[in-house]
This record gives sequence, C-alpha cells and structure tokens, in this order.
Amino acid sequence: MGILSGKFKEVLSAVLPITILVLVLNFTITPLETPLIIRFLTGSLLIILGLTIFLFGVDIGITPIGNLLGSTLTISYKLWIIIISGFILGFIISIAEPDLHILAEQVDMVTSGHISKLSILVVVSLGIGVLLFTGFIRILYNIPLYKKLTIINFIIFILSLFVSPEYLAIAFDASGATTGALTVPFVLALAIGVSALKKDSKASEKDSFGLVGIISAGAIIGVLLMGAFAGVTEISGEMNNNTNASLSLFLPFIKEIPQVSRDILLALLPLLIIFLVFQRTSFKLEKWS
Repeated sequence: MGILSGKFKEVLSAVLPITILVLVLNFTITPLETPLIIRFLTGSLLIILGLTIFLFGVDIGITPIGNLLGSTLTISYKLWIIIISGFILGFIISIAEPDLHILAEQVDMVTSGHISKLSILVVVSLGIGVLLFTGFIRILYNIPLYKKLTIINFIIFILSLFVSPEYLAIAFDASGATTGALTVPFVLALAIGVSALKKDSKASEKDSFGLVGIISAGAIIGVLLMGAFAGVTEISGEMNNNTNASLSLFLPFIKEIPQVSRDILLALLPLLIIFLVFQRTSFKLEKWS
C-alpha cells in the first residue's frame, strides 16, 4: 500500500495544478458549458485513479520484467539474439506506450487522415526497435555514447533536409511521446539488465544510462524516413473542434470504452505473451515471489 499511496500523491501533484488552472480560466476568461466542465472534472478524476494504478503496475511488474529480460537476452552475447530480441522488444514496448497513442490520434485528426494513427504507431515503433538493439550492442561492445549520438544526430540532420516542416515537427513530438510512463522504466530496466553482465561495476553503472536518449532518436528517424519516402511537401487538414456536439455528461466516456479497451488489449497482449514465454523457458518465477 505504501507504493500505491506514493504513486497516488505523485499523480495528484502532477494533475491537480492543471485542473485548478482550467477551473480558474473557466470562471474568469473562457467559461465553459456546465456539462463540459463536469466532464473535465470527471476525466481528471479518472486520470488520477487510472494513472496511479498504471504506474503502480509498471513499478511492480514492467520494471522487474524488463530487468530480467535484459539480463536473459544478452547473457549469451550472440549478436543475432541481441538484434532480434532488441528489435522485437523495442517495437512492442513502443506500441504499448499510451503517450504515443495520444500523439498518433492527434496527428491523424489534424492531418485529416493523411498521416494515419496506425502509420505513426508502426513507423515510430520500428525506429525504436532498430535503435534499441543498436543500444544493446553499444553497451556490450563498449562503444562510447558520444560517438553513437553524434552519428545518430548527423543522420537526423541529413534526413531533415528532405522533409516538410510538418513532418519535422511530428518527428520531434514523436520522440517526446516515446519517453512516456511505460517506455522509460522498461527501457531503463533493460539497460540495467544488459549492463549488469559486465564485470566492471563502474562501467556497468555508467552504461545503464543513455539508452532512452538513443531510442527516442529512433522515433525521429522513423518519421523522417516516412516523410522523405512519402514525397509530401505540404500537409493540410482541419481539426474537428466541435466540443458542443454532445452535452451529455457520461455518454462520451461510455462511447470511448470499447475503442480504448481494444487498443489496450492489442498493445499489451504481445508483452504479456513474451513474458509468459520467458517465464516458461527462462525466468521460472514463483507465483507469489
């Protein structure tokens, strides 16, 4: 219960100031319809409760599993295992990231479907997967972080010359979206698991950092490549801002439940399957350990 209450306080301190700010604006500069402000307060409460449970689950489930996966997958030092496993894990954990789903949906909306939600999810996740296994290789073969980041940033600079400003903006937003509440703890846990195999404890501690920065660059490269090959020089669209379409208090929440449930199931199912496979073959964890 101590961890759960700590997460609740953490989420409350993050969400409450935004909620108060919106309420102040509502009663001063931009008043909203009463049903809309009630829906906003209801949504804020759901965010606090849901994010608390989500972060609690990440701490007691995702992070330990990431640590185990990192140490298990790299213990053989076989390059092909590192490449395949790193790519698959990077792709799956990126697909499951809630922040990326929000960004992809917004991009789909403002571009009128020119850049679909699915395309953003797939392209960004592919970029994360590729950069994740290269990050594993950097740790195992002692490649200096500054050299790798220099090469990555040079690639980003070259690609940015061939895309429209809209794609460039989306690419950097995608990078931020991939450093969310699910991806960062999992990737850091993977990095700790991989670097813990080194005999030098100081080198192990140092190399456990930097992987998040590397994979976030993968999101940028993925979107820039999509923009370069798409050959689109300008993106236009309109955002549907019809907030008064329904003044029902709870109908918008109810309508979203099936879609959100499906997205969550599809995002987390691959991660669950990977865990069950490794539990059967490698982890052998006790049920109540």
